[in-house]
Amino acid sequence: MSNKTKSKPESLRFTPPEHRRFRRRILSWYEREKRELPWRGEKDPYRIWVSEAMLQQTRAETVRFRYPAFIERFPTLAALADAPLDAVLAEWQGLGYYGRARNLHRAAQEVMSQGGGAMPETRDALLALPGVGPYMAGAIASIAFGERCAAIDGNILRVMSRILNISTPVDMPPAQKTIHEETQALVPRARPGDFNQALMDLGSRICLPKTPDCARCPVRAHCVGHNAGTQNALPVKTAKKPPAPYTFFQFRAERDGLVLLAQREKTGLFGGMWELPGFMVEGHMEKADRRRLKAQCAKLLGAGWRPGRELARITRTLTHRKILFVVHLAENFEKSAPQANQDGSLWASGEDFRTLAVSTAQRAAWRAAESALRNLEGKQGE
Repeated sequence: MSNKTKSKPESLRFTPPEHRRFRRRILSWYEREKRELPWRGEKDPYRIWVSEAMLQQTRAETVRFRYPAFIERFPTLAALADAPLDAVLAEWQGLGYYGRARNLHRAAQEVMSQGGGAMPETRDALLALPGVGPYMAGAIASIAFGERCAAIDGNILRVMSRILNISTPVDMPPAQKTIHEETQALVPRARPGDFNQALMDLGSRICLPKTPDCARCPVRAHCVGHNAGTQNALPVKTAKKPPAPYTFFQFRAERDGLVLLAQREKTGLFGGMWELPGFMVEGHMEKADRRRLKAQCAKLLGAGWRPGRELARITRTLTHRKILFVVHLAENFEKSAPQANQDGSLWASGEDFRTLAVSTAQRAAWRAAESALRNLEGKQGE
């Protein structure tokens, strides 16, 4: 085999009889073993859409507990479209990747205003909605509307890379093209949604990233990777860059038992979320430049405020960033205080903080700062 040939994705072109056997085996397994999830068997396209938006980059077990509350709060597409973004973000807490919630909200408003409240019913039409990519469009179209189309996410890329024994990186176009073509050919005309969900369950329960349970796999007879003994080495991926380091310096200003919060811009990192006022810099900084810290504190809180002692620091890793949160106590030397106003700031109680749209990382920073303050108060009382 020439080097040129070796560089191409290796795949098995299933024959029509193999297609039928594969479908029959995986659908029979799905009927017996499918997971009981709150959205399984759902016929409302809107609710299927919500579940798929939540399942992007979030484990099903996490979504299982968040989905019912979201649907109870926003039971229809119209209810979601009419809701303020703050309410949607607050109900999304714990799921992360808040851009999904913002896109879901914006898309719902678009469907109500431009589509008369009727969701698009084809994969191609769904792709035109904000935040709806190829996987989500395929999942919604196949599950809600019975369109014969593949829904390929990271789990299914892994499953199909093993079934087809693809030795080239699955995050590159050549391998992805092969996987899409082969998976699309496998999707049956009848029950396309069940077939896609069966593949998803297979990836979540059996064809696991590091330890595939081939002995329990209903389609191992069709798996070229298993037959070749290469399943544990697949999928192949290109090396990822490590997340870029950032430091987020924040200030905890208190007045009359309330703490000042600021709302981020609607777009970008943590868009629309509430947090302690602060500023972010590139790089992991063990110690801030004192003059910059003072200048930023005065800019964000007012001329009478200065940064005091450091209260807490925590690190959180996102997809492309590793952020060190450093919280400083803010001290008011002139007894002046910024006012809650329409520019996105408010004085919040602990109860307010629990109900506002706040990221998981910011909640951890808040708790760490609160714990540090309690320790300081305890020592002063000794």
